[in-house]
Amino acid sequence: MAASGALAPYRWLAAELHGLTANFAQIYFIPSAGIGLLLLAVLVLADRPAALTGLAASAGAWLIALVLRLPRDARRNGLFGYNAALTGIAFGALWQPDFTSAVWLAVCVCLTVIASAELARHRLPALTGPFVGVMALSWAMQPWLGLLPRTGALACDTGTPGFVFCSVGQVVFVAPLVLGLLTWYVLALWNARATVWALAAGVVVWLGIALLAQHWPALAGQAGGIGVNGFLAALGLGVFHRRPGMRVAGAALAGLICVVLGAVLGPLGWPYFTLPFNLAVWTLLAVTRAGRPLTKHALPHNAEASLRP
Repeated sequence: MAASGALAPYRWLAAELHGLTANFAQIYFIPSAGIGLLLLAVLVLADRPAALTGLAASAGAWLIALVLRLPRDARRNGLFGYNAALTGIAFGALWQPDFTSAVWLAVCVCLTVIASAELARHRLPALTGPFVGVMALSWAMQPWLGLLPRTGALACDTGTPGFVFCSVGQVVFVAPLVLGLLTWYVLALWNARATVWALAAGVVVWLGIALLAQHWPALAGQAGGIGVNGFLAALGLGVFHRRPGMRVAGAALAGLICVVLGAVLGPLGWPYFTLPFNLAVWTLLAVTRAGRPLTKHALPHNAEASLRP
């Protein structure tokens, strides 16, 4: 009994630390510390600075959630920290590290955790809304922050089917096709069916881009955003137990929103990140929720504290 009591603090710490890597998996709707660790390893291979800032942001979010005494299971599953981890990855991928970026990243991490907790309290699906919010705020604050851009990352080639796998990795700013394929494989280890359906929707999106690009230049110009947001929309709707047809519709709707936002925000130099994915999924969840009771089993992951009802 004495030995068990002495080990209790270490067991508590080990359980809490699961959230550090689960934050990375939750970006793809997966509540697993192991999958998160594999995704972090892929990110290290692709872009070490982005991996380090992502890990720092994840640790900061975990600490804030602990101090705020947010629900334990949701905290350990990464539901309060995945937006912070994605924000850290974006900071590392887009801007050079310096004191200003570190301080501002800390502010953004705090904002994402607070926003995620508030959305959870009101039983609203957060998706990557907090991430999009703090990135938009960062862009608006750029004249005062003076964040220095890094060298542009490689984009996905729309000329081959490999574009679909590349888009999977681009969710976390991983551009090389091989690492995008590896990212997809890691996701499939957790939920092969949902991941395959999301990939199928990505193939449909890619075929649409290939067939319409010559006649619709605006579509071709937003191909990268369409690939990322389309895949996420299909994957997210699958996690919400929507039928395959609805997942493909979600991917198509996200693509159309990309074109619209690209036309509106492009001239201003503002990226939309994963906003189309959020708008598409929120819209289709609202439409399909009519007549469908919101039960415990309809919720993904940890129903009691999930940010995504």
